[in-house]
Amino acid sequence: MNVKLSVLSAGVLFFLGQTAYAQKTKSDTLPKEKNIEEVVVTGYRTKKADEITQAQSVIGSEELKQQSNTLSLTNMLQGKAPGVFAQTLSGQPGSSGSITIRGFSNFSNTGALVVIDGQYSTFAQLNALNPSDVESQVILKDAAATAQYGSRASAGVIVVTTKRGAKGKTNYSFESRFGTSWKVSDKEMNFQMMDAGQKLAYENAIAPLVGNTPWTDAEVATLTAQNHDWQKDVLKNSTEESYFFTANGGTDKSLFYYSLGYDSNSGIIQYLNALKRYSARFNFENQLSDKIRIGINTSLQYQQTQNQRDLNNAQNPFRFMYSANPYEAVFLPDGSYNPTSAGFPVLEALQRNRSNNSNLRINANIFGEYKFTNWLKFRSSLFNTFAQLKSKSILEPGSYLDVILGLNGQVSQGNNDLYYLTANQRLDFDKKFGLHKVSATAFFEYSTEDTNTMTATGRNYRTPGLDILSNMVTPFATAGGRTQTRRTALALLADYNYDSRYLVSGSIRRDGSSRFGLDNQYGVFWSASAAWNIAKESFIDIPNLRALKLRGSYGIAGNDAAIPDYVNQPYVGFGLYGPSATTVVPTTIGSRQLEWEKVKITNVGLDFNYLDRFRGSVEYFINKRSDFLQLIPNATVQGSYTAYSNAGELENKGIEVDLSADIIRKQDWNIQLRGNYSNIKNKILALRQGETSRNVGNNNKLEVGEIPYYFRMVRYAGVNPNNGEALYFTNRTTANAGETFYDLPEGRVTNFYSTADIQDIKDKSPYPKFFGGFGATFAYKNFSIVADFTYKFGGYAVNNEALNRLDPSQFNSNKSVDAVNYWRNPGDTNVLPAPNPDGIWMTDYFLQKTDYIRFRSLNVGYTFDKNFLGEKIPLNSIRVYAQAQNLVLWTKFQGDPEVAIGSGEGNTDVPGSYTLYTYPTQKTVTFGVELQF
Repeated sequence: MNVKLSVLSAGVLFFLGQTAYAQKTKSDTLPKEKNIEEVVVTGYRTKKADEITQAQSVIGSEELKQQSNTLSLTNMLQGKAPGVFAQTLSGQPGSSGSITIRGFSNFSNTGALVVIDGQYSTFAQLNALNPSDVESQVILKDAAATAQYGSRASAGVIVVTTKRGAKGKTNYSFESRFGTSWKVSDKEMNFQMMDAGQKLAYENAIAPLVGNTPWTDAEVATLTAQNHDWQKDVLKNSTEESYFFTANGGTDKSLFYYSLGYDSNSGIIQYLNALKRYSARFNFENQLSDKIRIGINTSLQYQQTQNQRDLNNAQNPFRFMYSANPYEAVFLPDGSYNPTSAGFPVLEALQRNRSNNSNLRINANIFGEYKFTNWLKFRSSLFNTFAQLKSKSILEPGSYLDVILGLNGQVSQGNNDLYYLTANQRLDFDKKFGLHKVSATAFFEYSTEDTNTMTATGRNYRTPGLDILSNMVTPFATAGGRTQTRRTALALLADYNYDSRYLVSGSIRRDGSSRFGLDNQYGVFWSASAAWNIAKESFIDIPNLRALKLRGSYGIAGNDAAIPDYVNQPYVGFGLYGPSATTVVPTTIGSRQLEWEKVKITNVGLDFNYLDRFRGSVEYFINKRSDFLQLIPNATVQGSYTAYSNAGELENKGIEVDLSADIIRKQDWNIQLRGNYSNIKNKILALRQGETSRNVGNNNKLEVGEIPYYFRMVRYAGVNPNNGEALYFTNRTTANAGETFYDLPEGRVTNFYSTADIQDIKDKSPYPKFFGGFGATFAYKNFSIVADFTYKFGGYAVNNEALNRLDPSQFNSNKSVDAVNYWRNPGDTNVLPAPNPDGIWMTDYFLQKTDYIRFRSLNVGYTFDKNFLGEKIPLNSIRVYAQAQNLVLWTKFQGDPEVAIGSGEGNTDVPGSYTLYTYPTQKTVTFGVELQF
């Protein structure tokens, strides 16, 4: 990156308190730029930092470089921006995370809108980008920022800008990284599994209590000698490598940037290669004349993944390695893989039951701009995205699972072709009248989304080893589908600025969407905002006060992503199941009255900058959300038909704080501290008509007047110290046969587990009460250390894994060492219940806090500049560095408090509400070198 872009980016990031100290340009050999104005992307437009009236956060390329290149861009946002709760849902390389901007946004878990270089995109497309190609991610949060995107912006907007060329001689760079990852240890996650001796002793001790036959001394001796750690058999240390080459430059007439990248991460599961990604990008702009400018922005990403099963059974390698006993051998005497007491040989399945994905994405964006005058120009843009997503699953003939199913092998293939097009015609006005400045943008936009899907499954191989559908004797199931979505938008964005002191902005946008019925296909979304640059007032006589700006905004944004296409009318689907054709009668009827979800956003903010060393912002916001798109049973229609309808209201309100300070800033020494904090409260104001509460999944509930998705479970009352029975709180007044009630100071309890005793736990939900990140940068001459931490507090998750590790009724699977801490004698307290054949039931004993502080990243590097290299070496600089991810975890949760999605396949529950053997987080160490020439 040349000096101009570096200082432009760093200036904006410093103003917002969002930067690492990588903007230092003292050692750069290029000429220094002077009088550079800080410019930042604000959505459709760019503005100087002191002209911004909206709430947004900027994460620049230098911050992204501090992390592993095979992390997804969503996971890279963790702890980087106030109000943005980014959570890792899976530790699989390249996997997407969950992003919530300013609290819970709707009942369908739809996320923020993603815009990449002006094109509407998806989180999958965002995570397919090579992070090294990204110049910035801008998070738009209030109405002044989001209403310009109208009907798809109610959950916030992530605007991604890729790198472009800059005027000057051609600059080349090459970066290479090599590293390795390994699973975070069980000990660091507050539990430890039994070895063979411990497990055998535990089994024999509880055998008479659970109805099992104990091992003989000879068997114990033999099996103890076979002790091994299944984690070492199932897992491996990953290998990671990354190569990235760029060239950029330009003249007065043209600018260019191109890049080539390759990233690979084998992952930590034996026999799988988790991720390979190839990327290429070419951006070019040309000034054809004083009036005409054209440009093209193209990219290609090709990604391959090999996937494990993410189910709650032994097909899941992470479930298997915790279930299989340490005294069970990997191989049987005949050399085949041992299915163990878990009932499935996962190591064989990883080799013979394969699941692969290959995804190709091509983007081609072009624009032409005509400049009528210095203050009026027209721009026409065409954004194109094509994606081909392929999946293939193979069940080899003769594999363990195939023998059970009796299929003689199976091949399943899927293909999903996507084409997104957006055409934007805009007119930009920007003119000064003395101390007055007026800017406006008017545009018309048309966008399409077309998808074509096909899936097919065949069984019974003709020829072993030929894994194609035409080699299958028996066609089993085929299905296909096509969806088309059309949207239009007409918008006006306007700004007024008096002497850079008083700022007023507004936007209005009318959107149309084919997803809605004819009665409500169009909606209007708008915003109004103002700001006062107090530091620019003549009566403010504080010489070192660089900025003090008060902002306020109000407006309305919408959401149509909560519904699938065509639910505004009845439709049917066709398919093939075995040899027979099927007709699927629709279970959802159409609704002509559907309209957008809406959010009314109020925001007040204060930005400050003192001495260019102490910077920060404080925000307070209230979001009133309404008209949620929900699937509602239709009692007036015979059968089990349902229909989508608008119903429900929700309020989010909260405080965001973002601070950074240069504690030491001298010629050779620099120390910077930074941090952000978010406190967000969510409350449901209404559900469907006539409904005050609703159960969701096994353990969560929605209720008017309460936080969303609070937990509902049987409450655990401890162990009866006299007989070791588990006790549970109850509100019942009549005991069942054989049941005993006890009246304790805390309430009535019973020794009988019943789902009738499920109680609402209204003060506990998956959503944290506050979260954020903090970090520090230390620099001495050309040496630097950058450290970042993330944290969250106040959330809870149901720890299913902890239950499985303690439950004595599952005696044939391995246990954690604290399973031996059960009741043995009268008077025992702070123990588990006495083992019995029914085992331990799921109660709020396993509802655990997901509070954590994680040492997220550390980057230590040294730059050999031109002064060191000399003129004979054709390099401007060489930077060598070491990176580490997830170095230390501080938590009381018994497991990973961050990877909390449960079983990923088919999971429709609330993200973060429970844990159940998803791909764990890893520690990563990487070494790299970057050449500039």
